[in-house]
Amino acid sequence: MKLKIAERRGEEEVRLVVSGVGTRFVNAIRRVLLAEVPKLAIDEVKIYENSSLLYDEQLALRLALIPLKCGEVGEGGRKGEEEKKGEGERKGKGERKGEESSVTLSLRAESPERVGERTVYSKELVSSEPGVGVRPALENIPIVKLISTQREISGIKTTVARQKISVDAVARLGRGREHAKWQPVTACGYKPDADENAVVLSVEGDGSLSVDEMVTEAARLMREKCERLVEELSLSEAESETESETRK
Repeated sequence: MKLKIAERRGEEEVRLVVSGVGTRFVNAIRRVLLAEVPKLAIDEVKIYENSSLLYDEQLALRLALIPLKCGEVGEGGRKGEEEKKGEGERKGKGERKGEESSVTLSLRAESPERVGERTVYSKELVSSEPGVGVRPALENIPIVKLISTQREISGIKTTVARQKISVDAVARLGRGREHAKWQPVTACGYKPDADENAVVLSVEGDGSLSVDEMVTEAARLMREKCERLVEELSLSEAESETESETRK
């Protein structure tokens, strides 16, 4: 197999030309990128106050879809997953990650003191563990608009009514097969290249992981799956031979 980088746009986008393999192999890599590469995302939101125009469920969904830079917690979580991969695979899709792979981010915001409005952005999410480097991948993702209003009754202005949100969000490692919020790629596709008799794989990330990390991890996971399959087939063959000898 030969691999060539045809185009790169920073750490978020890459186009690879893969030769010496079929489209099925490249499609398998694409599926692993979408469903298997672990990523940190907000999984639980504790809402203490929410007087904005958004329902609690809407606010929680918006927070969950904000891509997070994993930093040291992400790397440690991935190592932890490697150590528990056998047990994790048996648990299936409903598996929950341990506390060692989680971090809490807080969001406290209020509308202006005077009549007006302000937009709350992703950069206002603050990690409870600042030293571990978990932060939103993009700072200017709008979350919610908070509005301050005032009414006039019989010519007398009332006090300014302000909106406020106060939440703690728990981010955990997960995989895209569980929920789309854990997919590290925003676009991932392939097409045959007739000129070079190869396949072009295009990968675009959401900023939570670099494309190099994603592709490398996808290849590692795919190799593990193939090795596990060969091991299971070997065990099955050995058991069949043992049964045959026993019958004789």
